[in-house]
Amino acid sequence: MGGSNDVLRLYTDADLLPIEAWQARIAAREAFFAGVGVEWRMLLVPEKLSVHGDDLLPVGSIPPAQRMVHRRLVNPTAALRRLVPSGYANTDSHWLPEGAACGFAQVMAALGLAFDAAAPERLALREVSFHGDLWDDSHADLPPDRFARRALPDSVRRVHANRIVAFKEANGLENETGLHTGSHVVWRNHAAPHQARVVLFGSSFSDYRAECSLLSFLAAISFTEVHFVWSADLDLGLITRIAPDIAILEMPERFLTHCPRDEFDLTAHEDAVLARYDSLVGASSSSSSSSSSSSSSC
Repeated sequence: MGGSNDVLRLYTDADLLPIEAWQARIAAREAFFAGVGVEWRMLLVPEKLSVHGDDLLPVGSIPPAQRMVHRRLVNPTAALRRLVPSGYANTDSHWLPEGAACGFAQVMAALGLAFDAAAPERLALREVSFHGDLWDDSHADLPPDRFARRALPDSVRRVHANRIVAFKEANGLENETGLHTGSHVVWRNHAAPHQARVVLFGSSFSDYRAECSLLSFLAAISFTEVHFVWSADLDLGLITRIAPDIAILEMPERFLTHCPRDEFDLTAHEDAVLARYDSLVGASSSSSSSSSSSSSSC
């Protein structure tokens, strides 16, 4: 419950949450999206403790998202608490497909749009088992979680992947933390139930891979066109150029201690990140080649 985000303190120390900064940021976003004529909602993804931590949190604890109330904010905590079985994995801080569908349904309802939460369950199934990010060697007696995975329908095609995504896929670096932010992909779905272009800014609860436990997957099967950008900070110029009908902003509750400035420049970020990683991959390749050469000459 500690970790790099010091999660437990979020429930007891109100000063960790920059409420005034968030109020100003939400007002600025409201003005921006009104100016470009885009309907928008921001989904606050509940920390697992907010949903299942009643016996672990100190008396009087208040989930961070509960301190933030605005008509554009969607907090699915109550709906997730009602889910049986749980919408979260045993060994992972992220949600299962059922949890993701529950959160997405709340966003869709806030937008006044229909969403069939059972739709993903009708897609082709493949199950995988693994330990999630809350497992370590001290939990050796804890069995792996079993995760259901659904395939995207044939009507969905990924039509764009930016340089960051192409680089990590080409180099087997899909899980490299430093290559998460700035991932940008676009899906089109000619059979989508909602004819709308959507931009989704989010985190690992969305992701560029469109697995069925992610909001990106649910958006891709629901809308004609979906642009996903992994970032809490918005690239306002990019949004203006995409000209979406709807913007969905997703942010984990544990990250609310950071209020973004919405000055993200995706192209500049790509340039900086790839310059850094190109040199690292190049150095690694040179080292491997040198090592190979030495071995062959012996």
